[in-house]
This record gives sequence, C-alpha cells and structure tokens, in this order.
Amino acid sequence: MLKAGFSRVCISPPIGVPLAGFAARKESSTGIHDDLFARALVLETAESAVALVSADLLALPNDFIRRVRQAIHDGTGLRPESIMIASTHTHAGPVTITTFFNPNGSVDSHYMNMLARGIEEAVTNAWRSRFPAQVGVGVGHVEGVGVNRRTSDQKPVDEQIGIIRVADAEGRTRAVLINYACHPTVLGPDNLLVTGDFPAFAVKEIETGIGPGGFAMFVNGTQGNISMGHSSELSAIGVITPGRTFARAAELGHLLAVATKERLEAIELYNDPRIDVATIPISLPLKRYPTVDETARLLREANENLASLVLANGDDTHQLRSAQSEELYASITDFYARETGVFANGLLPIELQGIRINDAAFVAVPAEVFVEIGLRVKEAASHPTFLVGIANGYIGYLPTTAAHEVGGYEVVSSKCRPEAEDVLIEKVSSLEHKLFGDASWR
Repeated sequence: MLKAGFSRVCISPPIGVPLAGFAARKESSTGIHDDLFARALVLETAESAVALVSADLLALPNDFIRRVRQAIHDGTGLRPESIMIASTHTHAGPVTITTFFNPNGSVDSHYMNMLARGIEEAVTNAWRSRFPAQVGVGVGHVEGVGVNRRTSDQKPVDEQIGIIRVADAEGRTRAVLINYACHPTVLGPDNLLVTGDFPAFAVKEIETGIGPGGFAMFVNGTQGNISMGHSSELSAIGVITPGRTFARAAELGHLLAVATKERLEAIELYNDPRIDVATIPISLPLKRYPTVDETARLLREANENLASLVLANGDDTHQLRSAQSEELYASITDFYARETGVFANGLLPIELQGIRINDAAFVAVPAEVFVEIGLRVKEAASHPTFLVGIANGYIGYLPTTAAHEVGGYEVVSSKCRPEAEDVLIEKVSSLEHKLFGDASWR
C-alpha cells in the first residue's frame, strides 16, 4: 500500500542579496514580491521510496546536491539516488551557482547552509507526515504560455503538462506535481524583487483549488529555448522589452493552473502503484576551447572595446549592443575554458535519474535541454516520459545539433558539442529500458 507525504519550507533570502539569472543585472534585491520555497513530495511502497523536491531557484551545483542528498539519507533512510532535487529556474532568486555571470563567485555560504537545511527539513517533514494514499499520473495540455524564442514562428513548443496527482485513501486530492517546459522569465533584468515568477502563481492557484492544506509543486521540462518570447541575448545584456510584469506572470500562471485543474480529477488513482528508481552515468562530449591565456586576452579586448564605446558616449545603439554581446560571449568562453580544463578526456560526466510511477517515468537531467530534444524523447519512448530539467545539478544549456549550426546565446552558453543531443537521447532510452525492462506495470 502506498504512503505519501509533502511539505514546504520557505527559502527566501535576505533583502539586499544579488539576484541570479541575468548577467547585466548588477543591482541587489530591494524586496520580496512572493516567498521562495523548497517543496518536497515523498512516495513510499513496501518495495521502494522516492522524494521529489522542487526549489524556487535558478539552479543548484552538483556538489551541493550530493551533500543534501546524503543529509536527507542520514535523516530519513531514503537512498541518495532516490532523491530528485530540481530547480524551477526562476531568474529572481538568490545566487546559488558560480558561472559566467559571477565568475569570481558571489555565492553566500551562509545562505547555502540555510538552503541545505531548508531542503532537508522539507523532505524530512514530508517523510514524517506520510499518510495512506493513492497516486496517478496524467497529461494536461496548455496553450499560450511558452513560445520558442529562437524561431520566427515561435515553434516548436511542448504543450504537455505532466501531472502527478496524490490523493488520500478516500480519493480526495491532497498534492499535485506539474512538469511543464518554459523559462520562468516573465520578469526581466530590471526586476529587483524576489519572486518565483509564473510557476509560483500557478502553484498557489492549484493549492487554493485543492482546498485547505492543499499542496502543489512545479518542476521544469525541456525549457532551454522556451520562454515568453523575449530575446535571451537582449535580456542577458540588459535590454528591457515590454510585457515583463507581475500581472503577466499571474496571467500565465493562471493559464497553467486552469489547464492542470481541468485534467486533475480524471487522473486514475492507485493505492498499490509500481514505483522504481534507476540512475545511469553518462558522458557528454565537451567543446574544445582555446587556452585560458587566449580567452583572457579576447575578454580584455572585448572589455576595452565596450569601455571605449561607452566613454565616447555614442548614440549608435546597434554598435553598443553588438559590443555588449561580444563582451558577454567572451566572458562565457573564458569561464568555460577555465571550468572545462579539468576534464582532460574531453568528456563531461553527469547522472541521469529516472523515477517510475506505474507506467510513466520522470527523468532528471542537470541541464537546460532544448525542447526539440524533449519532443524526440517523448516520441521515441514506449512509456509516457517527462524530462525534468535543471535537476540534480547544473551544466548549462544542451542545444540541438541544428541549433549549433545557427549559433546564438544558448549555443555559446553550452559547454557541450553538437553530438550531445544524440548521446542524451540514446541514454534516456537506455534508462527507460532499465526502468521498464521487466514489462509494464499492468
């Protein structure tokens, strides 16, 4: 028989900390629009137990994930490999990773320790509050939220919502997990208020719909090139475009919540589900970068070029933006040249984790995967398969092979070579076989 538990813990940072997500945003936060949370859902059968965690953050580093998984294991007995920790990817939370927008490091160790305790507390509380439950997995459909920000027709997108519904023994819905692919970047680089962006609005509305004590959580999908349509490059250099408001975030959150609630009660429930976990290590091919001396020189030249344009106070907006992009790209290349130098074999090791619930699988990938890859996985899979992006670590973007030929911000921001697309798809297929190799659930 199934037991389930859930819990949420506030992880909002102090006012005045730097915010993560936009390289051009230099100002610190001035307030909190809505609190950030670590949310945990645990599912336990006689044979297996899993924990799914969603944190309202940009991303979390691999070593932090390992540390928190071990602490959760020490407190609950849950196996580290059975714990999935995903970031929603809000661009209005505290800095929790070191990357090209903060190469010298601005991660607050005191906050990270508080965050670790918060995630551990959320899972521990969920584990201690388990109750006889039923679970089911379903699929919703939503239009008008995410668009493809790299194509003229704004397609393809993934309009599916992966839904886990948890109910009590009487069939009353108690908890909901939704998986949907879209950057939470309604709020742009000019926003200085802490917020979970549109997923926070969706979660709140779903919880209200469930009723008193209701619980919901959001995990992202293959959102690498999916957003509201704002240019990733212009956002990165600080260009403000219309429509990046809290009202718009609430509107998109409402669309996602309504689409989820419309499907919710139709999801079939089981009190004796098949729950399994599998992990496989994979190695992704890394780009070959120039020497760090060369990338440092190129970055200095880009800095000097931009500074001279600013000093000249020119009014050529196109020239200035071009110089800003050149500096951004040079900083990314310099950071990755230094970061990837430790991988002498040219391969980046990551973990793929799959959690099976009946005939569906949720696969954690520590990357911002392009939506075309997610759609290829879904088309090829023999079972409903939902990729959970920015989960169990962070390696940056993972574009398609075709995207590498075009270039652009996301491609420059990826440390992987074009072949990584096919490697990932092949390994997800292997993971699916490992989860379901002994035949389907019923």
